[in-house]
Amino acid sequence: MKKYNVGIIGYGWVATAHIPAINATSLGQVTAIYSSRELDSVELSNKYGGTISAYSDLAEMLANPEIHVVSVCSYPYDHPPQVIAAAKAGKHLIIEKPLCLSLKDLRAMQKAVQQAKVKTCVCFECRYSSQFQATKAVVEQGLLGKLHYGEVDYYHGIGPWYGQFRWNTRKNAGGSSLLTAGCHALDALLLCMGNEVVEVTSYDTKSHSKIFAPYEYTTSSVTILKFKNGSVGNARR
Repeated sequence: MKKYNVGIIGYGWVATAHIPAINATSLGQVTAIYSSRELDSVELSNKYGGTISAYSDLAEMLANPEIHVVSVCSYPYDHPPQVIAAAKAGKHLIIEKPLCLSLKDLRAMQKAVQQAKVKTCVCFECRYSSQFQATKAVVEQGLLGKLHYGEVDYYHGIGPWYGQFRWNTRKNAGGSSLLTAGCHALDALLLCMGNEVVEVTSYDTKSHSKIFAPYEYTTSSVTILKFKNGSVGNARR
């Protein structure tokens, strides 16, 4: 069975999760990694298996016709130009969340993808967890009756653990509590409640704990969705 060759953009923590996950599938294998840091092809190949070429020039990697798919694991503010360049190069896309930090950039990325007619997905892997898949199955089978309200809470170590990634603490890089991780809760809510949203309201606040002092944005958010069928959802982070 043919495997698709995947190029990785960025070599931070999330890339080290993407690479083994892609290699563990029956259809994909990582064959290239682009990073602004100097990487060693032999070292990468030995670490992850197979043959991986290290690139310090993104245009050079995208020009390689042997690469079919690109996984974007870079900083959110780098996503727009990189996604647009990859789409124009005819590469299918796996994009880490958040897609970008502004609606203007999002529309530019969307236009490039549509014009290139490449396939695209966003990394909302939480929706494939057994808990959410089981919940979705229960809802779809009608075992809960008509849904009037749904809530998804996303709690994790945003403080000391997440704060080690300095980009994430900055407003111009991480964006907001909703963008950096709350979008997982929002995505899970859409998974179980449906996509026909007619109204969105979001509130946020910041903890007074000194742990959150480095964060330039408010660290907790509540997003309320009103659906076309009259039901309401609440995604908290």
